[in-house]
Amino acid sequence: MTTNLKFANWAKSSLATNLASASTSLVLKAGDGSKFPSSGDFYLVLRGGINQTTNEIVKATARSGDTLTIVRAQDGTTAADFYAN
Repeated sequence: MTTNLKFANWAKSSLATNLASASTSLVLKAGDGSKFPSSGDFYLVLRGGINQTTNEIVKATARSGDTLTIVRAQDGTTAADFYAN
């Protein structure tokens, strides 16, 4: 199976809302969704977490405006809680 990955080098944003470890979508800061691919899978690194030391890799499978549908805990990372901003 061929995966069509998209890249947006160094695109970054902040979370508009808190992200619980069980969440399967995240909301970016208003207007920042356009920095990221609109189709295809792409990966994100979430930094900080509740304890400010957690990093998590997630795979985004869809984007609608500023909302990304994600698959948590990729590449050996663990799903964590993250605060907005």
